[in-house]
Amino acid sequence: MAGHKETPRQKMIGMMYLVLLALLAMNVSREVLNAFVVLNTAIEKNNETIEGKNQETLAEFEKQYSINQKKVGPYLEKARVIMSASKELDTYLEDLKRHLIAKTEGKESVEEVEHDSLFELANVGAKDNYDVPTTIMIGSNEADPKDGPWTAKEVRQKLEEFEAKLYSQLNEEDQENFDAGFNFGDIKNADGKAERWEIGTFYHVPLAAIVTNLTRYQAEVKSAQAEALGLLFGEISAEDFKFDTLDVKVLANSNYVVLGDSFKADVIVAAYSTTQNPELIVGSDIDTSGSESNWQVVGPVDTARVKVSNGVASYGYKPTSEGEVNWGGFIVIKTPNGEDKKYPFKHSFIAAKPALVVSPTAMNVFYRGLQNPLEVSVSGFSSNQLSVSARGATLSGSNGSYQVSPGKEGREVSISVSVRMKDGSSRSMGETKFRVKNVPLPTPKFAGVKGTGKVTTAQLKAADRVFVELEDFLFDGVRYKVVGFDMLGFNRGDPVPLSAKNDRLTNAMKNLIGVQRRGSRMFIENIFVVGPDGRRRKIPGGVNLEII
Repeated sequence: MAGHKETPRQKMIGMMYLVLLALLAMNVSREVLNAFVVLNTAIEKNNETIEGKNQETLAEFEKQYSINQKKVGPYLEKARVIMSASKELDTYLEDLKRHLIAKTEGKESVEEVEHDSLFELANVGAKDNYDVPTTIMIGSNEADPKDGPWTAKEVRQKLEEFEAKLYSQLNEEDQENFDAGFNFGDIKNADGKAERWEIGTFYHVPLAAIVTNLTRYQAEVKSAQAEALGLLFGEISAEDFKFDTLDVKVLANSNYVVLGDSFKADVIVAAYSTTQNPELIVGSDIDTSGSESNWQVVGPVDTARVKVSNGVASYGYKPTSEGEVNWGGFIVIKTPNGEDKKYPFKHSFIAAKPALVVSPTAMNVFYRGLQNPLEVSVSGFSSNQLSVSARGATLSGSNGSYQVSPGKEGREVSISVSVRMKDGSSRSMGETKFRVKNVPLPTPKFAGVKGTGKVTTAQLKAADRVFVELEDFLFDGVRYKVVGFDMLGFNRGDPVPLSAKNDRLTNAMKNLIGVQRRGSRMFIENIFVVGPDGRRRKIPGGVNLEII
């Protein structure tokens, strides 16, 4: 069997989904969910096109069967087995999507849904829900995904059974050239750790991403079906057929490619046998002006990427950046009179980073006085096509990675993103708002005590300054400077108030500490600090000490 390609972590997901905005501590915006809707709709339309071409291929089998039943009969029977297996799996995946949508929308079953329009992703209200899909497909134990109907394990089982069914209908030589495109190996998560296929594909993924991913698997099923039918059709000798037209078929494994995965397309002329190999000329575009003899490709690519075997020309390409990739070329075949004939074609696919956005909605915060990190991505567009601006803050950085510094006033910062289209125009992708907060005040500490505590005279005499610590804060390295504090102690029962203009004890304070005895009390209060925003602020409370 042919080796599998590396399949991207779905969420295409989001994949394909990224997803319009993938940034630190960001809401799952309406634009991101709508992007899944748009992508899902596009894949569904593409599936209809592939299905139409598959039906046309089956019709050609039946046409040739009417001409030569003995020769074509065995291949027609295999083609029908492939069509039946594909239809069965496509129906299962469609039923699974409907089941997930119904359950996520709070229905007990699909039958409770009053209008089929709810099963259109655009009409689903809980697109961002990941709890229900995860419960259905994985269960409560991430380490041991559950078995049974509508589970990730069942999806994998049916895909593997379908793949085996297709291989069983091909001869050994065609099996070496066939690749269903499914890969069930481990998937690396955002931390670089390997996860089993079921977890990496369906665990903790929003409903919109799962539905889109299942639609993509429907596309891969139909593409695998088309490739298998093409291989079967190539087994029939060309001399048995009489065609008045020739049709170039581009059988791509997917029209959406995630970075790290490879794009693969088989370009065949279905009417010709595997004994006559076509020539495939590929470039970034084609020029068909003038007579056919003057036709040529624009931006020709390395011919090492082109492979021709058994009447099937294959072209492989691994994109290195996001966005739409356009390519095209010519299939050159010999006509019955021995002359070369060019058949032009154009094709395109989208390369995007795999993405999953799961954002804590209560944490959309920028801190005043800090350089807050921000990452921005738009599915289908490279980072140099983005234009990012901020209102209420200073923005620095480029190529998707930015630093946001909120102004001294205001409670909100708005981040706006637009993209540069192919025609040079700019299109707004929306706006996300963030709350602005001051960095929390630190906790004071003196002689090893925070708040109220007991110290020995030795501990007290060893202390030479007041410390402040910022506890449990998200940003590392944030520091406060003590710029003043008061000390209150007692000498022979009389209160002695003293003040310092920095974090260190004055000589008078040290002398006061020297006369303290067991049972005495001292207070560190009115502590003033300066934080990263440069503002002088007073810390509520202080440190109360009992000398033991």
